[in-house]
Amino acid sequence: MAHELNPLAGKPDRRTLLRTLGLAGLAPALSSILPRSGGADEGQPVYFGWAGYDDPGLIVVYVEAEGTSPEFSFWGDEEEGLLKVRGGFRPDVVFPCNYKIERWIDSGVLQPIDVSKLKNWPDILPALLDAPGTVVNGEHYWVPVDWGRTSVAYRTDLAPEYVDNETWEILWDPKYKSRVAVFDSLIDGAVVAGIVAGLTGPFDYSSEAALETVAGKLKSLAENVRFFSNDATAMEQALASGELVAATAWNYSAIRLIIEGLPVKLMSPREGAMTWVCGLSLAKDAEHPEKGLALIDAYLDPRSRAWEIQKFGFGGSTKGGFELVDEATLASVGLSKNPDEILSAGIYQRPIKGEQKLQELFEEIEAGI
Repeated sequence: MAHELNPLAGKPDRRTLLRTLGLAGLAPALSSILPRSGGADEGQPVYFGWAGYDDPGLIVVYVEAEGTSPEFSFWGDEEEGLLKVRGGFRPDVVFPCNYKIERWIDSGVLQPIDVSKLKNWPDILPALLDAPGTVVNGEHYWVPVDWGRTSVAYRTDLAPEYVDNETWEILWDPKYKSRVAVFDSLIDGAVVAGIVAGLTGPFDYSSEAALETVAGKLKSLAENVRFFSNDATAMEQALASGELVAATAWNYSAIRLIIEGLPVKLMSPREGAMTWVCGLSLAKDAEHPEKGLALIDAYLDPRSRAWEIQKFGFGGSTKGGFELVDEATLASVGLSKNPDEILSAGIYQRPIKGEQKLQELFEEIEAGI
C-alpha cells in the first residue's frame, strides 16, 4: 500500500476511542511529532503509536527500574506514523497492528528484535506468537501486546430475531435500512463485505474476480447503511438512542453500552468475528535500543496486561495478565480465563492484498451514496 492512500483505510482512530472512554488516568501528554533535540530527556526512549498507552499502569515495571517514564508521541493511525518516521522522526519503539506490520518492515524502518532479551516473551499466548507478516527470515520484528474483536454490536430488543442467529448479514437486512452503520475503513469495513460474500480469502483483492464479488456486496451495503463512520462514540450514541439497530464495533463499545444498562450484545457471527492484534516494534534508528527493549518488556509484564484488560477491555497478549484478573471481571469485558478459545474462533486480520484497488472501489461506492 502506498502512503498516498486514504489514511482512514486502516483501523478507525483509536485515539478518539481511548480519549472518550472516560477511564481514569488516560490523559495523554501529546508530545510534538518532531525529531528530538535540546530540552528533551535524551536518556529515555520514545514510544510512538496509539494514544492512551502512556497510562502509568501499563509501564509500571519500566518506571520502577528507571525511576522515570519514557517519552510519548502519538499518531492518528499507522500510515500517518510511518510517513513521519520515513520523514525523519526517530522514535525507539512503535506500535503498529499486525495487518500493517509488513508495510513497516518493507519500508526498512524497523530492526529485528532479540526476543531472548524479553523476560516475558515465553508468557505470550501461543496463538499470537507468529502472527502473519511479523517474522522475516526467522527474525521477529514485532511483539504482540493486545488484541480485540471487530464484530457487530446490536440492540437485542430491536432486532430479537438475531439473538439466536448472529450474522454479519444484519447489516444488509432491508428491514433495518438506514438503521445500521459501518466503520469507514478497509480492514474493519470493506473486508466485512468480503466475509459475507463468502470469499475464502477475505483479505485478498488482487484478482478482478474478488473485486467484482465484493463490489456487489459493498454496493448493497452502501444502500442499506445510515452512515459510514470512524467515530466509535457517535455509533455508540446512535445505538443507545435507537437510531441504529446495529453497527460494526470493537468489544469495548458493546461493553460500555451494556454497563449503561442497554440491551446490547456484541455478536459472535456465524461467519466469524475479526480479530485484530497490535504490538510493539523496535525502530531501526532507535537511539536507545536497550531501553526500548526494556519498555517493550514492561508492556508485556503481567501487571501491565492485567491493567489493560481491566481498564481498556482489550485482551492481553500474555497468559500472566489473564491469571491476575478474576473471572467476573473478565466476563464483564467479554473475555475469559481461556483466551485461546476466543482467539481460535475469530478471523485474524492480515495485510490486504490489492489494497489500492479495494480502496479505490470503496471510495467510488461511498461517493455514490
